[in-house]
Amino acid sequence: MRFGLREFLFVLLLLAMPVAAYFFVFQPRNAQIADARSEIQQKQAKLKQLETATQDISDLGNQIDKLENAIALIEQKLPAHQEVDVVLSEVWKLASIHNLTPKSVRTDKIQSKRQYSALPIKMKIIGDFDGFYEFLLELEKMPRITRLPTMKLQKKGDAEGHMHAEVVLTIFFEGSDQSSGARRAQG
Repeated sequence: MRFGLREFLFVLLLLAMPVAAYFFVFQPRNAQIADARSEIQQKQAKLKQLETATQDISDLGNQIDKLENAIALIEQKLPAHQEVDVVLSEVWKLASIHNLTPKSVRTDKIQSKRQYSALPIKMKIIGDFDGFYEFLLELEKMPRITRLPTMKLQKKGDAEGHMHAEVVLTIFFEGSDQSSGARRAQG
């Protein structure tokens, strides 16, 4: 067998085919595959972010429900403006049950907020300290929201255990904005 120019060109052409196939077919296809893989990885990362966001949204829904229940519970404890007198009479009865003598009761200006209003009541009470302590414990157990921001205690005379107290009792009740908002929500 003779190995000439024609055979040499044929072998060279046979060797050039795989090299050309690599540069013109395989290399561009590998680049497309690499691009597709990176795009898949990016989309999978976005899917994971969406899954965590979706989980957070369902958790937020549960938290919103819990907070709405807590708000409803607090709103139940807020008397209407007309019921403030009832709460005040309950406080008066508590004082008399514990042998305390309310000397004066004076209301201050109503402090209106967005969802509620507060009525500070200045009271002067005379009586036994043990009774006053029991009065405070019973006041704390009341179903309505009240607060005692200031209190001044003084010993009354030389008698042991007798005292004079000046307290500010704040009674919270429904504000005017809240009742109209509740009606809008129901209607």
